[in-house]
Amino acid sequence: MAHNWQDPAFAEAWDARHLSGNPARAEHLSLLLAILEQVESGWILDLGTGSGLVARMLLDQKPQARVFGLDSSTAMLGIAKDRLEQYGDRVRLAEGDLTALDRVDAPAGCSAAIAVQSLHHLEEAPYRAAVRWTFDHLAPGGWFFIIDRLAVPEWLQGNGDRPLPVQGILRLLEEAGFQSAALDVRGDRGMLIGRRPA
Repeated sequence: MAHNWQDPAFAEAWDARHLSGNPARAEHLSLLLAILEQVESGWILDLGTGSGLVARMLLDQKPQARVFGLDSSTAMLGIAKDRLEQYGDRVRLAEGDLTALDRVDAPAGCSAAIAVQSLHHLEEAPYRAAVRWTFDHLAPGGWFFIIDRLAVPEWLQGNGDRPLPVQGILRLLEEAGFQSAALDVRGDRGMLIGRRPA
């Protein structure tokens, strides 16, 4: 059964339990925030911003940061708009699909991009396109952080998810021009990074 991200009730239920069923999520988010402390301030692309939970963490931690949040779910963006309203012009939210990023008017020369639990919905070709689009929107030396589900042999995926194996994600990052590494992998969850060469 596929998730209905457009359903406001589903969006609110997901928001309330975003840490359940994923024990690595809290640690990966802590690691993300620690690394972002070292990243130059500027626009951060949030691909699949959802209800704005991670965007709020970034904005609280980095007072000079600005977040461009993109999501295809009107219901999730509604929650994000309310949650992030207090940050004023430090936030821009846009409705758009990760499979059609060429239609998104996102800032260029960004200091970083994050994709938290969003890219595993994509098949390999649109995943590759999303990685290249992200590379093109980062400043030289910019960082791309992926925290997501991973394909593990013999594990059932379900819910229409299409996670890639660690090696597949690293290959897509490197094909786009990133220097890449897997920072932390636990079962079917991982944190990977790419850096656009300076």
